[in-house]
Amino acid sequence: MALRPLQKQSLLKKALREKKVLSQEVLMYQRLMEVMRNENSFEDILKLLITSVTKGLGYDRAGIFLADRERGIGQRMIGIDRYGKFEGNCEDLPLSPVKGTHWFSDIVHGHTKASFTNNLRARIKKKDWEKNIDPGVFCNALAPIVIGNNEIIGVLAVDNLFTRRRLKKSDLLSLMNFATQAGLVIESFRLHEKIRNLTIKDGLTGVFNRRYFDNFLPREVLRCRRYKRFLSLLYVDLDHFKKVNDVYGHLAGDLVLKHVADHLVKGLRNVDMVVRMGGDEFAIILPEVGPDGAKMVADRLFKSIIESAVPVEAMRHRGEKISISMGMTCYSESISDYKELMKQADESLYRAKTSGRNRVGDLTA
Repeated sequence: MALRPLQKQSLLKKALREKKVLSQEVLMYQRLMEVMRNENSFEDILKLLITSVTKGLGYDRAGIFLADRERGIGQRMIGIDRYGKFEGNCEDLPLSPVKGTHWFSDIVHGHTKASFTNNLRARIKKKDWEKNIDPGVFCNALAPIVIGNNEIIGVLAVDNLFTRRRLKKSDLLSLMNFATQAGLVIESFRLHEKIRNLTIKDGLTGVFNRRYFDNFLPREVLRCRRYKRFLSLLYVDLDHFKKVNDVYGHLAGDLVLKHVADHLVKGLRNVDMVVRMGGDEFAIILPEVGPDGAKMVADRLFKSIIESAVPVEAMRHRGEKISISMGMTCYSESISDYKELMKQADESLYRAKTSGRNRVGDLTA
């Protein structure tokens, strides 16, 4: 039976659209591999995915929502508006196994499946539309983000709030397929990060290890020399730590090490780096921080740790506190290389130790 002209045109449009979606998926994976080879962040991965949705599948806006099961919430990790501007988190979404709690929760727990609607405009007041007020999350279509063993980790939400392009069932199928691919991308990146962290992170404390420090610090010193930037290095050493292990056991010693590492990380910026050099010794790299800033940071961290409650009950019962000594130095043009920077920080730490411990050593610059 011969096809009518309209049928032929419809099939041709469908084939062209499927080809476009397939091409977008291939391009997405090519970009993904490039991003992962360059050790980019999770945010870069999300930006790549969300841009692929709007440009490749032709939606005005899109958002990637992921489930945090430990905290019992869902979060919009990234969104993109009709102008291509990226958006961050919105309010946390409830994540409850009870059906009917929230559209996000219902999809994550499998109560409802992927869906789409073309009756979006009716939900928004005409005066708000005319004033171009952002109505927030109003979705034309929702698709679960699925990883291995059919686990739903989030939701891909899209809308055509402004162009009002009507959706068909084939659009939903394309979105579902893309959401599945997005799940594979997210899972692959998380696995990549997990393997990478095994090689650069300390297994006990979760901070960076000496191997990573030895690779990073020389590059950072070269950067400072080239661009004439500030760089400070702090050394932290626990006083009489052997006594903790001998009297209270190695498990207690591990708790103290993790406690100190946590306080160091929480007291610093995201760009700063905490390193476990080995045993009870830590190093802190402070990019773009000069002498005054280094002294301020060292004093703040020192006070935070020595005034904190000891994580070992037996030590608290005896009224014992954590004692640390700190050394610091700041990069200057007179420093020949990273080894000299380390030497000066070590000398500052040594002076703190020989001056009675439990103090911040003088700045060597």
